[in-house]
Amino acid sequence: MHYPYIRFLEETGIQLKFFSVCWKTKAFNRSLIRWGNSNPRYLKIWFKIGTYVTFVLLPFSLVLLLYSILVNFSSTDSGSSQFVLQPVLPGINLPASELAYYSLTLILCTVVHELGHAIAAVLYDVNIIDVGANIVFVLPFAYVNLCTERFLALRPTHTLKILCAGVWHNIVLSVVALLLYFMLPTLFSVFFHLNSGVAITEIAKNSHLAGSKGLNIGDTVFQINECDVRDENSWYKCLAQTDILKPAFCIEPDLIHQYDESIPLKHIGEGHIECCESNKKENVCFEYLDPADGILELPSHVCLPARRVVERSEHFCSSTPYICPTNLYCFRPILANSTNLFKISTETKDVIYLGLVSDLYRTIHVSSYIPKYFFKTPTLPDAVTKFLKYVTIMSLGLAIINVLPCKFMDGQYITEMLALILFKSHFGESNVKLATSVVNVLFTIIIVCYCVYSLSKSLL
Repeated sequence: MHYPYIRFLEETGIQLKFFSVCWKTKAFNRSLIRWGNSNPRYLKIWFKIGTYVTFVLLPFSLVLLLYSILVNFSSTDSGSSQFVLQPVLPGINLPASELAYYSLTLILCTVVHELGHAIAAVLYDVNIIDVGANIVFVLPFAYVNLCTERFLALRPTHTLKILCAGVWHNIVLSVVALLLYFMLPTLFSVFFHLNSGVAITEIAKNSHLAGSKGLNIGDTVFQINECDVRDENSWYKCLAQTDILKPAFCIEPDLIHQYDESIPLKHIGEGHIECCESNKKENVCFEYLDPADGILELPSHVCLPARRVVERSEHFCSSTPYICPTNLYCFRPILANSTNLFKISTETKDVIYLGLVSDLYRTIHVSSYIPKYFFKTPTLPDAVTKFLKYVTIMSLGLAIINVLPCKFMDGQYITEMLALILFKSHFGESNVKLATSVVNVLFTIIIVCYCVYSLSKSLL
């Protein structure tokens, strides 16, 4: 009854296991043998360089692991703003919406990694049995199966070159992806404007900034308050700056005389002051910032409609000494908690928003690429940019993790082989293997504990 199904699995090399799908084939063996024998002289130089680079990476990886552990245990933000090793899993500390990027990157990185092992193995006359791929849960990765007898019979230096080839290829892939990432603005400059603002690509349905008077998909933002927005990075820098440096506006006295509806000052706790009636939701209490600390020419606090103030104000005075042009005076809104007043300048209008900086972080997505012609949206450059970011970070991360002395990683065999070359004549083969086994087990426990702690910290 199930014979056609079983036969299909056998012919295709697919195996179904608990929470995993395995696939293996010999279809690529001939191609790999041809590549490995194509330019042996240059390939030997290539893998020799890779071995030296891997040796340099090994102590760096150990130091980085220890530093990451210290940062993670001593801080509350999981070291997100620092260069540390951080385990990632979709849905936990990686957006589930980016699973496609994560999976494609993992496939590419592991294929390039195993390709390094395979070509190096062919170069040093180690037979390739087959190649394949596994999908464990939702995470894909590739592998190459080598002839163990031939591999163990190699000279230690040749064995090291095969072991280091995967790490070396991941480093090269990371560098290539990084170079392409920096070249993207030039490559896409024909079809997109760059360094002239950001394009709004997505607005969450629950965003308070959406609507006819708010932001719309396709709008180009070039300024937030007095901070110039040139690209996606400057967009986030401006948001961070606005959260730290509260905006202040240069106001003409006529506007104050015309719209001021202030009441006697009220202290509402935690040092906050209110000078507006609670039923006037559109009004905000403004504090006069006198640059000279002299005689006040205007009331110290005024109650004005926030939208009218921002629309009429063309100058900011957020930083000391709060200087404004002639006949204009500096006023700063008094806002509770983390609330802020934004003037978001677009090509068609100024959007006035009274709310939290986090609202812009969470509900507005932007792109550095503003379409010129042919493309209506920056979807393509954004997707390529994000993919190259993933490849750069994950390929380098795989290289760093793989070189560590840990069970099931290349580093387990690299450290053992390196230790045998250096210390076998002094301490004997069995003692060296025992010592490296202890080191491998120790670092395996450390890495597993660190990953569990780091991921559990992300869930809290």
